[in-house]
Amino acid sequence: MKGFESLDNFTLKHFKIVVFILIAFFLAVSVTSLIKAASWIDKPFPGFLLYRNSIICEVSLSHWTGNHAGLVESYDKVVGVDGISVSPADIYSIVSSKPVGTSVNYSVSRNGELIRVSVPTMNFGAFDFLSVFGWVYLVGLVIFIAGMVVYFFKPDLESSKLFFMFCFSMGIWFTSIFDTQSTYSLGNVPFMGWMFTPAFGIALGFVFPSRRKFLTDNSFIMPVPFLLSFLIFILHLIYFDAQYLWKIVDISTWIYVLASSLLFISTAAISYLRPDSSLDKERSKVILLGAFLGFFLPALCAMAITALDVSNLNALAILVTFFPLSVAYAIVKHKLFDIDVIIQKALVYGVLTGALVCFFASMVLAFNLAFANYGGWRNPAFFVLLTTFLVFTLNPLRNRIQNFIDLTFFRKEYDYRRTVEEISFAMISLLNLDEITDKIISTIVQTMFSNPVSVILFDQNSGDYEVYAKSRGAHSLMVFSIKEDNELIKLLSRYRQEIFKDDLIADERYIRYRSKLMKTFDDFNAALFVPILFKKRLIGILSLGDKKSGLSYNSQDIKLLRILANQSAIAIENAFAFRLVEDYAKKLEEANREIRETQSQLIQIEKMSAIGQLAAGIAHEIRNPLNIIEGARYYLSQMIDGENSVVVKEYLDYIKHEIDRTNRLIDNLLKFSRSEPPHFEPVNVNGILENALVLIRKQISDSNIKLITTFHPQIPGVMGDPNQLWQVFINILINAIQAMPQGGELQIDTGVYNVFSNNIFISFRDTGGGIDEEDISKIFDPFFTRKETGTGLGLSISYKIVENHNGRIIVASKKGEGTTFVIELCTNQDIKGVDDEREQKDIGG
Repeated sequence: MKGFESLDNFTLKHFKIVVFILIAFFLAVSVTSLIKAASWIDKPFPGFLLYRNSIICEVSLSHWTGNHAGLVESYDKVVGVDGISVSPADIYSIVSSKPVGTSVNYSVSRNGELIRVSVPTMNFGAFDFLSVFGWVYLVGLVIFIAGMVVYFFKPDLESSKLFFMFCFSMGIWFTSIFDTQSTYSLGNVPFMGWMFTPAFGIALGFVFPSRRKFLTDNSFIMPVPFLLSFLIFILHLIYFDAQYLWKIVDISTWIYVLASSLLFISTAAISYLRPDSSLDKERSKVILLGAFLGFFLPALCAMAITALDVSNLNALAILVTFFPLSVAYAIVKHKLFDIDVIIQKALVYGVLTGALVCFFASMVLAFNLAFANYGGWRNPAFFVLLTTFLVFTLNPLRNRIQNFIDLTFFRKEYDYRRTVEEISFAMISLLNLDEITDKIISTIVQTMFSNPVSVILFDQNSGDYEVYAKSRGAHSLMVFSIKEDNELIKLLSRYRQEIFKDDLIADERYIRYRSKLMKTFDDFNAALFVPILFKKRLIGILSLGDKKSGLSYNSQDIKLLRILANQSAIAIENAFAFRLVEDYAKKLEEANREIRETQSQLIQIEKMSAIGQLAAGIAHEIRNPLNIIEGARYYLSQMIDGENSVVVKEYLDYIKHEIDRTNRLIDNLLKFSRSEPPHFEPVNVNGILENALVLIRKQISDSNIKLITTFHPQIPGVMGDPNQLWQVFINILINAIQAMPQGGELQIDTGVYNVFSNNIFISFRDTGGGIDEEDISKIFDPFFTRKETGTGLGLSISYKIVENHNGRIIVASKKGEGTTFVIELCTNQDIKGVDDEREQKDIGG
């Protein structure tokens, strides 16, 4: 760091030790000065004060005998008493030995001439002590305490160190200046404090409210004011006994004090007009007011008093306190949210007081004129009327003045109370997280015109804080999350209060993390982060950019943001809880659905088991009579002869046909009930489909059906039983043909779902009459059919085959428009090793 802090690295490293030494030194000086000054009370003195070089000082009171008829003037030099050359200490000693009121003859050098004056002695009373020493001494103590408090509150700041040194110099000056005019026990210490005060003031102006950029490349500038103070102090020592040259040095010092005040005001004005941040602007506002009232005006008045030989400038010391206190306020309380509120209230009550005084004066005048014979304003009616006026009009008058001040000097951005009520109502009624975050953003944007605004919430899955919602102005953000170990998260969790970007240069809690925090602020284009806390746990963050108006966030904004964050925390937790309940409800519903489907499958399995047992019994009970009938038929066929032989043979053939048909039905039943496992081998479904179409192509043509096929040329192979898959395809094709007795269109497609899926599909779409909606869930049940012919086992067998291939059949149908069957099969895996409970087993509409 350059400038003042680069002058002495040792001092920086051990500055705290130096501070304690300076505090001890100040206490010694101030106590000594107080004791010595108190010894003057109720003792005779010349009626004027002298510096140690016998020059009459500019401090005087109007009732002092030295002021009568201009007997002595500032910068006159007393060269003798009663014709004898004496020192100032001798003069005070001579006077203290004489009774009060005794005239003492002085030889005085004025404008190169030696004149003789006679000034009566007078008593230095308590009023003189308070006027000349007390007020200045008290102000010096206040200034030093202010510097000490600021340093211990902000020990790491460069501005705190410089401010402490400034207050130390000014405190030494103010508490001990009386010693230079009376007891002379502290030597040149008071003059040193006086002459170095402007140097520390200039240095402070260079770094506060913000460090001047020219110091970076011109570090030699910072020592210049200290060299100038040192030069003035050397000239003071050299020309101390030279009346007129020392007067020039004295006046030059006052000019230097005035120049330093002007320079400080100028740097503050530059920071106000061209601030590096909103904090600089707010600080400058406070400092400008304090510097003008407490630095510039006292210095200007002191110089005028000195030049015009006007007595007593000590009363100006009261004004000086405005400057250090304003700087202390700006350094320590760097979040100057309340400054506009303070100014606003001061204006309101100032105008109200003025209005009441005017009204009171008008009433007094009116009563004195109208009721002169009845006591004027002392008439009891006056007080009754005044009291009535105050009771009924004071608050309405204050409100009117408040509105006038708001409209004239302060832009009333929003109705704070109404906004809070709207937020509270909305957050209580909302349970949807999207609606809650939208309400947060819209409230901030519509009331404070911040841009951009983001709502960042903790994600339990990732463990990070993710941007959940953002305003339109935040679409350019490139960062959408904050890691849980980010310094911002740690500090928001630790201190549980908002962090401004300006805090990174003014708050010692955040200065050490400045580079890391600044990156986070820049990533989100933020000026302010507000924590969203639920039971002291950080669940989210509000990220706000600068206001579009360029104004800073005030205390009302911060109160509103805190309320918004608190209300939002409860609403967000409620939304999370509601979402959790919804998720549990969905999972419960899914579980119930799986239970119902499992129950349906169990029912289907139980039904199939019953059918198997029934089929075995039917086969046994029917096959035996059929065998007997077949044997008898064969025997009769061998015995046929004669004229009726043709007719008899025809009936016997009919019996044979029906016996074969019944045997096939029994074979199908047995095959269905035995549930024989398929014999898997690599197969190509396109080839199986083509083989199936060869057998029924003529039937398709005879039925006036247009066949459209779209086979995927590179469809992956599957592990399957070609005979069983052929049977499935035949069953579905025959059903499609039978569903279009008047002709129609049959489209067959094969393909792959997508590149990420292992599933292929075979689709059959017809334009037949369709299936009734209530029948879709039954079509795979054994023996279910709406056709006049058929057994109702075809689709049941197909269902079982596809299930054994770890696939599924999907049916979609609309009455009068047609039906689509889609078979889905897995590729490239061992079907035998697949879990039987996969969801792909689910079959149905």
